Amino acid sequence: MINKRLFALSPLVLAMHVHAQNVESDTDKTETADPDDIEVIRIVESRIQRVSSGATGLGLDSFDTPQSLSIIEQDTISNYNLSDINSLFKQVTGINIDQTETDRTYFNARGFDITSMHVDGSGIPFGDIFVGDLDTAIYDKVEFIRGSNGLITGLGNPSGTVNYVRKRPTNDTEASVDFTLGRWANMRTVADVSTPLTDSGSWAARAVVVHQEKESWLNLYENDRTVLYGVIDGQLSDDVTLTFGYTYQDNNSDGVTWGAVPLIYSDGTLLSADTSTTTAMDWTYWDTLNKNAFAELSWYITDDLNYTSKLNYIRYEDDSELFYTYSYSGVGVDSETQLGLYGYPGKFTSDDKTLIWDNTLQGSFEAWGREHTFNLGVSLADSDTSDYDYGALSGFDAMPAMLSWTGTEVSRPEWDDPYQAGYTDVTLNRFYGAVQLAVTDNLDFVLGASFVDYENEGESWDVSTSTTENGSSPYIGFTWEAIEDLNIYGSYSDIYQPQYYLDEDLQPLGSAEGRSYELGVKKLFADNFLLSVAVFRTEQENLYEFVGYGDGDGVDDDDYSDDFDYALYRGVSVESNGVEVEVSGNLTREISVQGGFTALTMDDEDGDEARTFIPRRTLKLFADYSPQWQEKLNMGVSLRWQSETYLDTDYGRITQDSYALIGGYVNYAFNDKISFSLNLDNITNEKYYSSVRTDQSFYGSPTNYSLTMRWDY
Repeated sequence: MINKRLFALSPLVLAMHVHAQNVESDTDKTETADPDDIEVIRIVESRIQRVSSGATGLGLDSFDTPQSLSIIEQDTISNYNLSDINSLFKQVTGINIDQTETDRTYFNARGFDITSMHVDGSGIPFGDIFVGDLDTAIYDKVEFIRGSNGLITGLGNPSGTVNYVRKRPTNDTEASVDFTLGRWANMRTVADVSTPLTDSGSWAARAVVVHQEKESWLNLYENDRTVLYGVIDGQLSDDVTLTFGYTYQDNNSDGVTWGAVPLIYSDGTLLSADTSTTTAMDWTYWDTLNKNAFAELSWYITDDLNYTSKLNYIRYEDDSELFYTYSYSGVGVDSETQLGLYGYPGKFTSDDKTLIWDNTLQGSFEAWGREHTFNLGVSLADSDTSDYDYGALSGFDAMPAMLSWTGTEVSRPEWDDPYQAGYTDVTLNRFYGAVQLAVTDNLDFVLGASFVDYENEGESWDVSTSTTENGSSPYIGFTWEAIEDLNIYGSYSDIYQPQYYLDEDLQPLGSAEGRSYELGVKKLFADNFLLSVAVFRTEQENLYEFVGYGDGDGVDDDDYSDDFDYALYRGVSVESNGVEVEVSGNLTREISVQGGFTALTMDDEDGDEARTFIPRRTLKLFADYSPQWQEKLNMGVSLRWQSETYLDTDYGRITQDSYALIGGYVNYAFNDKISFSLNLDNITNEKYYSSVRTDQSFYGSPTNYSLTMRWDY
């Protein structure tokens, strides 16, 4: 069978193995190894051999993981200028995003919302919508695990999990600076420095600093962000290593949208406007601040047993002044006069504190004449959130003709004193384990379970959202190497997801329950070129579906006063079935590719199409070319295509036709230190909606370009 990197769970074993090889090759120089070298080699090799725990927590590589796994490495992120997670997610096989507002985004896979994002394997579900614009400069790679994720999250839709892998110190002194100039006054600088702190290399540090300022194709919209990241790792003793660090991201957006432009008029005709059209006022803003202090302790108990303890403290702050537009039910916006919209200003702040403590015991053991691997874990998490609302004292006026707005139609309101609109106190304790059993030389089983104790004490606008969950999620998987370098695999997991939504009676909607099945084939070719083909089935019951806004009395009021007191939902059952094909690796010595095709169907309990805003077919592709005749030159092309999507409303159907976006880059290295890159996106200037998840949206980016100069030390 292919080498499964079983010892990736124990860097000590790898370090001793490399050390032994070095000693063997130098027997003519010395008879015995210096014991002091063991400490040095251990941490040095640990840096080289870091392997993510992936989908199962067992450190399996892509070939041996019994479900779909896409890994986007830092080289790809840098080459294609994927500087934020929105631009990155758009290019990943099977992943879709819905940008219904400038600063809030939904992510989905296999038809269901992604609710779990981890950093270095630690995290808790964040809900269904992501606020802000997370920078990618501090990550070595980003992993996308599609399908069942209960084993590593305990909670979550059967869509998938994202795992960000932070950059760590390197063994040698390295430094780089990237300076980017782009369309819409985009200016971005990234500095990345890593250096050993001791002569032996047993301690090292790394720092990343990012600052970016940019405008947008959307009128009024601007964004600037600053990112600071520092990390130190090293050896406390022969058997114990320590890593600690801190991340800081300050993201500030002006001219933001809360909601967006209505896509359909009351007579059923669709909006036709410039790509720059927005409903923002010039005083609106949305600022977010993310701070994360973390520490990781690893204890190599024996050559086959490793204990890791991770502590993460996360502080998130949110401050916004927003402007929403709406029309009365059954009236809508007139297509000739552009009248019918009303203003609704809002000012909100929130503060979230999260503490996560993860403990895992990983190792290998021998039984029945074979070697097996396992991991056991305990994760304790607590998250407290407070939300404050400031009532607007003006701004609830009838708006002028929509397409003539300049952003000055409604002045910034005076705000009332803040009051606590909601709070949550979430406790999530998990106990989990998995084992990889080598049944034969060619057949492995992966068995696992996660046991969850979940409690949420919360309130939203004087209505309780409290809920308690206790349960377990089993995981069953197998890989069978039917012939050399060809794995047949399968996996199953059931999951449940507590939901914070209220039904039409202002009662908690209750948990969604789901199951995920996957069966596939993975073929490894020369040069580690991997072809994966998967069929999947996903089932969800009591999945939230938006019904509308109201105050819970069932009466359609004639003024704004309580139209938006609550967002109301109902539970629906949805099934998703599909097939996925993915490729990654080197086709030739000069050409490498990464990408895939996804096709799925989604039906509700009545057999009708469900969640039609999600494309049924998508194609994502990166193709890179590094010509041997010119080693200083490399280039690449990106492709993103999706099929038609639509949304049925009271006024008719909103349709986004299928479209394709083509981008690419050209990079030329003048010498070992200086290189230049030209990046292009949406080369054909395709016009498309950013989403049809709701009846409000904005247009996606037209043709974009940027030039980057990079200096390497």
